[in-house]
Amino acid sequence: MATDLKVSVRRQIDRLEKELAVATGQVAALRDEIKRHELVYDMLDGRKGSRRGRSEAGVLKRGPSGATIDWTAVFATLPEQFTLDSLLAHKTAGEKTRAYHRQVVARWSKEGRIRRTGRGMYEKT
Repeated sequence: MATDLKVSVRRQIDRLEKELAVATGQVAALRDEIKRHELVYDMLDGRKGSRRGRSEAGVLKRGPSGATIDWTAVFATLPEQFTLDSLLAHKTAGEKTRAYHRQVVARWSKEGRIRRTGRGMYEKT
């Protein structure tokens, strides 16, 4: 009897794992569809170059979704004092990894745009 129960529970676990895999694929497809619609919305709103091509400051970087990231625009939207976590929470810049954000912050620091005020805290100059 205990063996039958174990087999039944194992089948349920397998079924749930398959359902989770299907649902995960559906979520990824929905996220891609949202990004496509956001791109179209931006184009209709008159911001055709905001996600593609070149920015005023130079070449834009592409995120995992394929959309470009205008780091100059991201920098402009940040408050005077910010943390790496607030940069990660940014709608557009949040697509990149934490390590990539650290590289961006290091580049901004080297350019003299920001200075470090504490561990993980930065201030625009």
